[in-house]
Amino acid sequence: MEHTVQKSFKKFLVVWFGQLISMIGIGLTAFSLGVYAFEKTNTATSVALITLFTFLPNILLRPIGGVLADRFDRRTMMIIGDLGSAAGLIFILSIMLTGDIQLWHIYVGVAFSSVFSALQSPAYKASATDLLDKDQFSKGSGLVQLAESSKFLFSPIIAGILLSITTIEVILVINILTFLVAILAVLVIRKSMKVEREDREGKTGSPIFKRAGEKL
Repeated sequence: MEHTVQKSFKKFLVVWFGQLISMIGIGLTAFSLGVYAFEKTNTATSVALITLFTFLPNILLRPIGGVLADRFDRRTMMIIGDLGSAAGLIFILSIMLTGDIQLWHIYVGVAFSSVFSALQSPAYKASATDLLDKDQFSKGSGLVQLAESSKFLFSPIIAGILLSITTIEVILVINILTFLVAILAVLVIRKSMKVEREDREGKTGSPIFKRAGEKL
């Protein structure tokens, strides 16, 4: 039993690490694009709007994301959320590379990413609960909060260093890669849990175990 609990916590850590990296990436983009907009316009309004479009859709749509996380496979929701978030940044990057980007392009791109982040976040927190034993909830909750706070605590420092040595385009690429890391972590967990489910079904042959496995 103890071995199973430890194994589940290790799976949680894999997912948590992937999400920690993607959260830091989100903060990198928000801070870096804010600096980029200020350099282009010399107005605080453009910075405020980027921050607004980066975080507001996420906050407003999280209740809907929570409902969807209860009805659909949570790990699939996390993958869709990370893919959509990456797509918004790819949109911004592709226009930047053409040399004809406007501020409204950035607003649209970060808002699009934020909408999909609202799908990912509730599914991620619910999946963490699925993977943890009751005795591990407090520890897991602390780690989840750390990951959520990382985009405000660590990202500005990292972004400031990166902006001094590289370009905004490179930072966008780095953020896109952080989403891919998060997706890879979820895929690893999905594959592991699928193998375990098949082993249980093969050993028991019980419809009860099959129904329980389908919920994973």
